[in-house]
Amino acid sequence: MRGYVVALLLIAFLVGSLFRATEVTGMRIFNMFATLGIFLFGVVGSLALARLQQRSGQRSVEEALKALEPDWVITDWSDAPGERPDYLLVGPAGLLAVCVESAPGPARSARAKRRLASSAERARRCAAWVRAALAEFPDAAGLPVFPLVLLSRMRAPEGEQAEGIPALNPERLAGFVAGLDPGPALSRPLRFRITRRLRERHLPETG
Repeated sequence: MRGYVVALLLIAFLVGSLFRATEVTGMRIFNMFATLGIFLFGVVGSLALARLQQRSGQRSVEEALKALEPDWVITDWSDAPGERPDYLLVGPAGLLAVCVESAPGPARSARAKRRLASSAERARRCAAWVRAALAEFPDAAGLPVFPLVLLSRMRAPEGEQAEGIPALNPERLAGFVAGLDPGPALSRPLRFRITRRLRERHLPETG
């Protein structure tokens, strides 16, 4: 964010200098460059605001996940998720394959609906990946795996679902988790064992 602030200050200074040059020299061409500077200020300002909102949304996601500890063991794959979810949560009620959607805008817009559908499909694929990985561990096969989309900037759609997949804002995560069917409760040692095995499954090879 500091880079954006510096850029905005420099543009503002430049625009002011150009308008001042117009008054001093009477050359109106400086006004044209000043107007372009105002346009550029708006573009950079919009980028800075989007970045600020994105960071704020990500922070709300992280805070909502952190609030579930220590009952839920969290694995952060958000830097390079690939076939894996952004976050894997292993807790008393099973496993959550969480995919984060950071697009802004109202959930009713056509663009938002497409993004929601894409995120829901990705969450479904990530949950399938987790189930396939669990099948390799005799003590974890058959455990419930729930796909979930967390909306960091967009308000959740009506019914808090997208393509049949739960799509929630971060502040609703704790309530959603509390309402899950406990099923076969996972002991704390088993939660850590499952988490460790899934993390080790994709460690980079050495040697």
